[in-house]
Amino acid sequence: MITNRAFYRRNAGNESENRLPWIAPEDCEDSYIDLDTRDYNEDDDDDVLDPDYNSIDTEEEDDINSPSTSTARVRKGGRKKPVVPHELPVEDEENDPPNKRGRVELVWKKEDVQRPPLPEYVHPMPDLVREPFEYFLNFFTEDVISHIVYQTNLYARQKNLCSNFVLDDKELMVLIGLVIFMGVTSLPSIVDYWKRMTRIPQVADIMSKNRFKQIRATLHFNDNHQCEGSQDRFYKIRPLFTKVTKEFLKVRATPINSIDEVMVAYKGTRAGNLRQYIANKPDKWGYKLFCRSSVDGFVHDILMYQGATTFETHPIPLGKDEKEMNISAKVVVALVRTLKDPKNSAVYADNYFTSLSLAKHLRSHYGCRYVGTARENRIGHPPLWLVK
Repeated sequence: MITNRAFYRRNAGNESENRLPWIAPEDCEDSYIDLDTRDYNEDDDDDVLDPDYNSIDTEEEDDINSPSTSTARVRKGGRKKPVVPHELPVEDEENDPPNKRGRVELVWKKEDVQRPPLPEYVHPMPDLVREPFEYFLNFFTEDVISHIVYQTNLYARQKNLCSNFVLDDKELMVLIGLVIFMGVTSLPSIVDYWKRMTRIPQVADIMSKNRFKQIRATLHFNDNHQCEGSQDRFYKIRPLFTKVTKEFLKVRATPINSIDEVMVAYKGTRAGNLRQYIANKPDKWGYKLFCRSSVDGFVHDILMYQGATTFETHPIPLGKDEKEMNISAKVVVALVRTLKDPKNSAVYADNYFTSLSLAKHLRSHYGCRYVGTARENRIGHPPLWLVK
């Protein structure tokens, strides 16, 4: 302890020597002041207590000021003091978390999983083999064609009231046929199909270049005047996808289904962040779709990715607990909900979708089996042998 007299006497000496004011060290043992106890008497202290003084034990004070890290930092020049964690009160074990991170500890056992085999599926033989155009009309129905014709003529009137543009069902089918043919016989530019050196008669003799460009520029699938306030970023083509997917779901699916990403190639720059990039796809830039298909490759359901509003436009909404899942799990759940017989079905997917929580949810809520490659950190780090 340093007496008041010794403190002020030492400061006075410093000022005479043009030194900096003396600062009391944190530990009294480090002080270089010679304590003069001859003038100090404990009886001289008064009995008046400082109103701002609080009696705090040394251990309690350390507990209040100590940070939660493994070491507590003192002032510059001091030493690091280890912080000893205090023993917490014992609580009920049932209310304690399974581990420090709150995750459930998994116990892995090596045993064969006994599951009944899935029913075999055999494609029924058709009574009559029809023309390709007839199969095309099974999915691109007359209702779809009439809808496109109506919306295209409506847009032409909204764009120019004096326009004499008119499109009918027959001319639209001719346009669709030309686009399919151009995909088979590709040229660097669309105008090359009508040029003299590269002229393709299957295109140039059917429709003129100007008419083809006019229909292509006016083609519409939805009313632009009704899109205000819509959160659907695929609003302009939503009716087309809804009608076509409805026909896809009518086809009977095989017991084994596959879910994966599909890229629709697009090299433009007007799609914003709807234009995605996937390095391992043949078409790396474009619109991303999530599809569920059968073993034979037929696509039954399509989910167009558009960010946060992806699942709000799906015909079957997700449950309350399913909305809290991550996006990869929600994709699988949304596509599984359209299965007609999920209890006798199995879904295959890659490691982007696979997790233990997803497999348990599909089994408990839909009775659907799940098979997929997995990332080690998503399945609880099982003790598996490395495959080399």
